[in-house]
Amino acid sequence: MGKLLILCKYIFLVYGSDIYETRKHVHITYNHRGFKRACKFWLEPQVQLDDSKTGDFTSRELIEIEKLVVEHEQLLLAQLKVFYNHEKVTAIRK
Repeated sequence: MGKLLILCKYIFLVYGSDIYETRKHVHITYNHRGFKRACKFWLEPQVQLDDSKTGDFTSRELIEIEKLVVEHEQLLLAQLKVFYNHEKVTAIRK
């Protein structure tokens, strides 16, 4: 697992097995009081929520997360490039 970005209360990350996926994507997690939620957003061909992995987030939270993904899409893609090149990824905090 590689943490790509820590932003607001969310952690944007990628799993080692994600290398075998055909489309680039990120997982977004939020851990509060021991309850962890996670969702998945595709970055290709456009930013889009994976409807099968919404992670019990509210619709308001998913809209907020989507805005963050869109706003930081280029940064996330750059971090993914490092990860896919089998280099160590250092999480960026904003």
